[in-house]
Amino acid sequence: MSGETIFALDIGTRSITGVIIQETPKGLEILAAEQREHQNRAMIDGQIHDIEQVAESIKVIKDKLENKLGQTLKQAAVAAAGRALKTTRLKVNTDIPEYREIHRDDILRLELQAVQEAQSRLANEEASGTVDSLNYHCVGYSVVYYELDGYKIGSLYSQKGRNMGVEVIATFLPRVVVDSLFAALQKAGLEMSSLTLEPIAASAVVVPPSMRQLNIALVDIGAGTSDIAITDDGSIAGYGMVPVAGDEVTEKISEVYLLDFNTAERIKRSLQDDSEISFTDVLGMEHSVSAREILDVVGESVQVLSKQISDKIIELNGKTPQAVICIGGGSLTPLLKDMLADNLGLTRQRVAVRGREAISEVFGTQELMGPEAVTPIGIAVTAYEHKGLGFAKVMVNDRQVRLFEVNRGTVADALLAAGISMRKTQPRLGMALTLTVNGDLKIIKGGRGKPAVIRLNGEDVTIDVPVKHNDILEFVEARDGENARGYIYDLVPHIMPMNISINSEPFVINPVITMNGKPAAYHEELVDNARIVYYLPRTVAEVLEIAGYGDPGDDCYIYINERLVDSMAEVNDGDDITLETATEPVTEGETETDGEQISGIGPTLDGDPVPGSDAGIYVQTELETAAGEARPTGESEPAAPEEAAHLFDAVPQPEADDKTAPGGTTVVWVNDERVEIPGEDAILTDVLTRTNFQLRPPETGMRLELKVNGIPAEFTTPLKTGDNVSLEWI
Repeated sequence: MSGETIFALDIGTRSITGVIIQETPKGLEILAAEQREHQNRAMIDGQIHDIEQVAESIKVIKDKLENKLGQTLKQAAVAAAGRALKTTRLKVNTDIPEYREIHRDDILRLELQAVQEAQSRLANEEASGTVDSLNYHCVGYSVVYYELDGYKIGSLYSQKGRNMGVEVIATFLPRVVVDSLFAALQKAGLEMSSLTLEPIAASAVVVPPSMRQLNIALVDIGAGTSDIAITDDGSIAGYGMVPVAGDEVTEKISEVYLLDFNTAERIKRSLQDDSEISFTDVLGMEHSVSAREILDVVGESVQVLSKQISDKIIELNGKTPQAVICIGGGSLTPLLKDMLADNLGLTRQRVAVRGREAISEVFGTQELMGPEAVTPIGIAVTAYEHKGLGFAKVMVNDRQVRLFEVNRGTVADALLAAGISMRKTQPRLGMALTLTVNGDLKIIKGGRGKPAVIRLNGEDVTIDVPVKHNDILEFVEARDGENARGYIYDLVPHIMPMNISINSEPFVINPVITMNGKPAAYHEELVDNARIVYYLPRTVAEVLEIAGYGDPGDDCYIYINERLVDSMAEVNDGDDITLETATEPVTEGETETDGEQISGIGPTLDGDPVPGSDAGIYVQTELETAAGEARPTGESEPAAPEEAAHLFDAVPQPEADDKTAPGGTTVVWVNDERVEIPGEDAILTDVLTRTNFQLRPPETGMRLELKVNGIPAEFTTPLKTGDNVSLEWI
C-alpha cells in the first residue's frame, strides 16, 4: 500500500456497506467492499434503534474486510442522515466592562455564547423546553455580522465601546444521532475518525465542484429517508430531507399481500420485469402474481413518495431545477423516476439514476456497484479530503467529551462540548449603587470578581489555545463581583452637632439625615436609587422645631444673644436664644429697650437706604409707657425689611373715631383709614407704624409710592390734621 487507508461505513436503514479506499499514484482505489442487510428492522428512518444488532452487522463487515486486507481496522468514517441537521440563527449582545479594548478571546467568547444560546433555543423548540441543550452537537457556525454600540462593524478586534454583539448561523446534529453511531462503532471495536452528512458525502462524488454552477437536485433515496442537496452558482445551496423512501413501497406490498417485511422487500426488488412472482403469505397460503399487478398496487404509494420529494425540491430551490440525479438503493423503486419528472415538470431524460459509473476519480474492485454504492464511496472520499468532522476525546473536569474538528479544536470548543457556559469564563462586575446626595449623583461600583481558572494538562491557558486527543482540561468558573454595598457614613461627612440654649435651657442640635424622605442614621445601609439629604439645622425656625417649640408665630419676639431677629435668622454653636411674647405687659419700673432701626423701609434705617426717601425711622421694640405714648430711646440695631414688617405688625394701633384731632394729636387719612399721630409735628414716616398697609413688597423689585393730598411726597414730608396720605407698591 502506497498511501493512507480509509475505512468508510454507510450505516443505512436497510443495510450497512463498508468500503476501504487507498491513495495510489493513479488516484483513489477501492481495495475492498462488503455489504450486509439488517436481520430485523434495527434502524428506522435513518436512526439506530437497536445498537446491539447494528454493532453486530458492523463487526461482521469489519472482520470480513480485515481478512481480505490482512490488517486490523481501528477507525471508521461514517455519515449521519441529512434529516438530523438543524440550523439556527441567533444574535447576542454583551456589555464591555469599563470601556476597555476588545481582545480576540473576547470575540471568541462572544461568538461561542451565541452558539450556546442557539443550541439552547434549538433544544427548547424541539421539545418545548424539556430537553437539555447538550442534546445537540454543534458541527459548525459562521458569523453573519458584528455590532459595536448598536452599529454593524467589520471587526471588533482592538475596538472600544460599551456594548458588542454578534449574529451567527450555527449548525447542529442531535446528540442521539451521533452518540448512537459512536456506541455502535465502539461495540464493534472501532473509533469514529470522521463524521459527515450523507447528502454532503454523496454530492462530493456525484456533483463535483466543476458541475455545481448548474442548478441540480441530488436525491439520495434510501430505505427510510430521502436526503436532498441543491447545487447552484458553484456551491451547495441547500440541504433538505423527507422522512419517506423505499420502505413506503415495501410496507404497501406487505399490507396488501399479508407478507412479512423481508418477503415484501424481496418482491419489491423483483418488479423490474414482467415475470410472475411467487410467494407465501403469513397464513401459509401460496400466491403467484404478475409484476404488473403488483405495480398497480404500489403505484399510489410511489406517487405519494415522488410528490413529497418533488415538493421539497421546489421548497429548497424556489423553482424547478435543471436536472435531478437520484442515488441510493431506493432510487430503483419502480415508477419513481418517471413520476418525479412528471411532478417537477421535467422531461424524463432530465431525471437520472446514477451509480458507481458516475464516480470517475475512484477505481478498483467492482464488488460495489449500482446507486447504493455512491454514498459509502462519498463518505470515504470526504474523509480522505478531510472535509468530514474529525474527533478528539478530551477530559473536562473528569468528564469525557468528544470534539469535532480535531485539528482545529480549542479550549473553548471543549468547554462548549462539556456544556460550560461562556458566561462562566469571565466574571461580571457586581451591581453598582446609584444614589443622589443633596442632589449630586453618586455611584458606588460593584466588585470586579475573579476570572475563571483554565488549566490544560496542568498549565494555565486561555480559551483560544488548541487542544488534542487525550488532553485534560480543568475548569473553575469565574466568580462574579459582589454587588456594591455601602452605608450612610460612606457618603455623608461627619458633622459636629451644635450646642445652644433656648430660654437658658441647653440643647444639642444634631445633623438631620434622611434617605428617601425618612430619617436615617449614619450606620444605616444604602439602597439603590436612594435620595439622601443631610444638613445641620441653621435657622431659628428649624432649631425651635427640633427642640420641640414649634412655630413661634407673629406674637413672639425672638432674640439671639439679646439681638432681636426673625425666625429665619442663622443660629451658630454656642448661641443663646430667648423667646418673649409680644403681648407681655411692661411692669412698673421697667425701662424701655432701645428702638430697633429697620433697613429697607424708610429713607435710611441706621445708615441703610430705604426706597423713596433719605430719612430714617425707628420702630419701638417695647411698646408704650404707662401714659400710652411710645418714644424711641437710645441707640438701635439695623433690622432687615422682613423684620421690619414683623415689627410693624406687632405695634398696637391707636383707635380714632372721627376726623377731629384730640389735643396734641395729628389726625390724617391713610388709604381711607383714619390714623392718629401723637403730637402736632408729625411727618409721613409716623404713619407707617400706625396703619394696616402691608409694608413688605408683594413682589421682588417693587417700590413704594408716597403721596400727600395727591402730591408725591417723601418720608420726611410734614403732615397736618386732615391730610390724605396714599401708600402704594408699584
